[in-house]
Amino acid sequence: MAAKITKIITNTVVACTALIVIAVLAVYVLSSIRMNRRYALVASQLTVASGPAAIADGQRLFVTRGCIDCHGADLSGKTIVDDPAIGKFAGTNLTSGKGGVASSLSDSAFALAIRQGIGPSGRALIFMPSTDYQDMSDDDVSKIIAYIRSRPPVDKPSIPQTVGPMARLLFLTGKMPNLLPAELINHQAKPPVHIAVAETVAYGHYLTNMCTGCHGKRLSGGPIPGGAPNWPPAKDITPAGLGHWNKVDFIKAMRTGVLPDGSILKAPMPWQNFSQLTNVELTAMWMYLRTVSPVAFGNH
Repeated sequence: MAAKITKIITNTVVACTALIVIAVLAVYVLSSIRMNRRYALVASQLTVASGPAAIADGQRLFVTRGCIDCHGADLSGKTIVDDPAIGKFAGTNLTSGKGGVASSLSDSAFALAIRQGIGPSGRALIFMPSTDYQDMSDDDVSKIIAYIRSRPPVDKPSIPQTVGPMARLLFLTGKMPNLLPAELINHQAKPPVHIAVAETVAYGHYLTNMCTGCHGKRLSGGPIPGGAPNWPPAKDITPAGLGHWNKVDFIKAMRTGVLPDGSILKAPMPWQNFSQLTNVELTAMWMYLRTVSPVAFGNH
């Protein structure tokens, strides 16, 4: 009798182990198929800006659009996530130094990576937040590229990206869509060549695209897709969420991180980056946010 029970238990353990192995393999294979998909490379016909003014504005754009958070102040790249279950996500070395990509990437390839999340091989870039940048104008992209190319070389190998088992599972179940932003982008859409810089709702709408990665397309906040477990949910920045805020409150929060109630904005809200936004930019963003239709919190 004991031998029979032992056999049943052994068979059950073997069967469960086999099912787990099959499930893990299925997750790995299915996620790899999507990660290895090749996209058609559509060349961007843009002329990269030149001159000190363009480079200076490119540096400001590099900071305010969050590029610095992954690629670092010296553009050599830094690790953002390093967790065996989730993976290792890091910014590429963008300089012309050994291990960098500036010497090998054309201006068109840079634009493709920024706005469409596609690398020169045609494969989607891991964790590149191109959904925030897909509508960025040729003017702004060209200034960012001009700034990148102006920086001194840094000899540092680009950190290899790896995707862990939990990230693969979350990705396949739709809980981590920002793993491959290229899947979420309309690659046939034509971005604007130029955007008028002015205190207008239209310009505010353009600028607020960079907020959608955390706050959602409808800006109603909620849990941040792919965010760390300790990250607080993104705030609802529609009129419903901002409540009695006024323009002064908004600009102060963006510049100092201090909210109207005296509390401090928590990470990952990059108010330090946004502090470099101009008064025109912040005013335009505020004007646009006042026009957004309120929706239920977290209804991205």
